[in-house]
Amino acid sequence: MKRLKTWLFFSLGLSILAFAPCGQVGATGIDPTFDSFGSFPTATFGGSGIPTHSVATSTFVDSVNGNTITLGLSAHGRYSNPDLTNDGAGTFFAQPGSNGSPLGALWNFNYYISITGGGTFADYAFELLYDFDPGVDTGAASLGILDFDEAIDAVAGFSGASGLVSLVEGSENLLFGFLGTPSSFITPPAGSFDPNAPGEYTFQLRVSDTSGVLETTSINVEVVPEPATMALIGTGVAAMAARRRRTA
Repeated sequence: MKRLKTWLFFSLGLSILAFAPCGQVGATGIDPTFDSFGSFPTATFGGSGIPTHSVATSTFVDSVNGNTITLGLSAHGRYSNPDLTNDGAGTFFAQPGSNGSPLGALWNFNYYISITGGGTFADYAFELLYDFDPGVDTGAASLGILDFDEAIDAVAGFSGASGLVSLVEGSENLLFGFLGTPSSFITPPAGSFDPNAPGEYTFQLRVSDTSGVLETTSINVEVVPEPATMALIGTGVAAMAARRRRTA
């Protein structure tokens, strides 16, 4: 199979890496779901040096069409920021704040979608669900959606381009403007993302066909204050309690 790497465009960071021959959402939160969690050196996430040692992956075998679909999600520290820790079960832990140009949160989320067996993106519907709401257990119906099939067509400049693609991977940041801007391939969540807001952010890759959802993989990123910040908060609370005791 001929391999060709093409950056779809800067703001999206989506990369088309392989060309093949043409051939109900609920209201409850999404828990981390995957077949395996750990090292996945097959991925590059569209860059160099992006960690691949903690990736949530799921695999679906389409016995009808002879294709195997692999979905992968992870998160990592942006630029020189320390790599994110995780609980080994699909939840990553990041610090609040932003840096870089273009401006982004101190962490990125990464995705990987592969089809082997001769199929292409045109044979399925691939979507990324993502979260701007720092609240815990944001319902799936409140998440934004990136439609990969539409994104490929839009960036390639012609309808049906998804019929040439069998591998897409990339690394994005919730603060990037395109994720909050409606387009042919983006349905943004309500509100806007605040990189300084502690909370829980949910991500899910899903693949569907005319019969419904075939496979998903999901992760959470929990943004928590730095330990030093927590210590200061604790000191402040203790001081206020002491003052209350003295004035009681």
